[in-house]
Amino acid sequence: MVEHADRRVRRTRANLHRALIELMVERDYDRISVRDILDRADTGRSTFYAHFRDKDDLLLASSVEYLRDLFAVPLPPDAATPPDSDRLAPVYRLLVLAQQYPDVYRVLVGRSAGGVVLRSTRDVVERLLTDQMAGRLEVAEQDFAATIAFLSWGVVGMQAAIADSGGALTARHAYDVVAGLLSPADS
Repeated sequence: MVEHADRRVRRTRANLHRALIELMVERDYDRISVRDILDRADTGRSTFYAHFRDKDDLLLASSVEYLRDLFAVPLPPDAATPPDSDRLAPVYRLLVLAQQYPDVYRVLVGRSAGGVVLRSTRDVVERLLTDQMAGRLEVAEQDFAATIAFLSWGVVGMQAAIADSGGALTARHAYDVVAGLLSPADS
């Protein structure tokens, strides 16, 4: 019975997340109300507030959940994909999302992204990188958080460049640029 309830909760949260993202593609985040989200997701107000404080909380929490679930599934084999053992492999996965869903990423991180949305997206990327990069970076423990903050802003910037490029900038090329910048210089 608990598993059935958990499945319902996951489905409800996913429907609310999908509704918010669909609405964000259609109009500015500031012009979206909780009522708009509820109508799109066909969900009641009490159900929404049982899961989220407000639409900002929905954006942040559901995006983190969505990306964590996505990272749990391996990428299909592709010659362009760096091996999972590559220390920056999680960065590549985040860049691929901007290539696969440019309309969504233009809204989240592109030129027209609002401050709340951009900060929330960067927070999501930072949380995910904190999980995924532990043990991959050769930095002192006290420097890890600052390094991840720096990297998260860089990833968001590259996601914006990919989404805004109209297909001219690929995830692989962006990844190669990032990896080149973060590789030790030849002595």
